[in-house]
Amino acid sequence: MTSLRHIYAFGSLCRGEVAEGSDVDLLAIVTGGTNELSRSMFSIYSHKKIERIWQEGNPFAWHLHLESRPIFCSDNIDFLAALGPPAAYRSAAADCQRFRQIYKDAQSSCQQDQASIIFDLSAAFLGLRNFSTCYLLGAGTHDFTRHSARRLMGDNLPLEAGAYRVLERARLLCTRGYGDAIDADSITNAITQLPLAEAWMDQLMREANYA
Repeated sequence: MTSLRHIYAFGSLCRGEVAEGSDVDLLAIVTGGTNELSRSMFSIYSHKKIERIWQEGNPFAWHLHLESRPIFCSDNIDFLAALGPPAAYRSAAADCQRFRQIYKDAQSSCQQDQASIIFDLSAAFLGLRNFSTCYLLGAGTHDFTRHSARRLMGDNLPLEAGAYRVLERARLLCTRGYGDAIDADSITNAITQLPLAEAWMDQLMREANYA
């Protein structure tokens, strides 16, 4: 079978928001041939899988549709552009519930045992950020950055800026090995504030009838 490949950049690079701690997000859509691409460098999907998440209105499909740029197309056709907009996003309630649970589980682990505290704080940040991304997308807007929760919180931050930053730093340490170690006092302060963000998410779920 002839190999068909479409390579894209997406994320902060395409938004023009590269900063310290940013990485380069690369997508490889591959069908046929031998795959020698590194999964540590590329998010690798088949063309059928991309078509399926487009039909589902998956948040990742919307992310790619809104914030990706082609780098290489073996057939000289921009595959994602040719797909057009993804289907409407209709799973906001289920997705918000799922990421809220990830946050709650991470919070519980933080409070019970600090043996894996950086991992748990990273998971809390993942839940908070992805909850916010899905909530915003369900409301008809979008923010796929790691600051989506701050945008959704607006001026009414349930977490102090320093505590939020600790969660973000933990995520960067876990996923990219980037940044300085987080001191114990900062960790303790962040843990004490985690319930505030949970209550905030619960309120948003009720207001949107997602609960």
